[in-house]
Amino acid sequence: MSANAVSTGTITFNGELTATTCDATVDGQGPDATIVLPTIGTNQLTAQGQTAGRTGFNIGLSNCAGTLQTASAFFEAGSSVDLATGHLKNMTGDATNVSLQLREESANEAVIEAGNSNQTANATYYDTSSGSADLPYAVEYFADGATTAGTVVSDVVYSIQYK
Repeated sequence: MSANAVSTGTITFNGELTATTCDATVDGQGPDATIVLPTIGTNQLTAQGQTAGRTGFNIGLSNCAGTLQTASAFFEAGSSVDLATGHLKNMTGDATNVSLQLREESANEAVIEAGNSNQTANATYYDTSSGSADLPYAVEYFADGATTAGTVVSDVVYSIQYK
């Protein structure tokens, strides 16, 4: 039995590369950093959807150059990201039913779904025309069910997107 193929249409892809770049540091630690969340009781995360321990962090941009004048962080998909929720999985910790949720620390405190392309359209972009900017974000524990005690360890790769 043979299969026949018929041309149905054309898909066009558009993108742009820019010379605009900034140097990034996370909470003054460099481009790679460790953010420590507070130790909390499992009694604060007893049911799915509860959050606790919100901890802010800043991605500081400096030495920004180029024609694009605003920037935001884009949190990438990867093995540590639950693609259904955008939450960060507890990769090597022993607590159960807990993930980490990213948020913007802007006025709306919007939830960030890591790995989701909606970050491009929905992100708050910050002015870099002065050559620097602080991009405020937060991370918090998210109960995926009744949690058990233990450690929570995850990570996420980020890039800087420009407009």
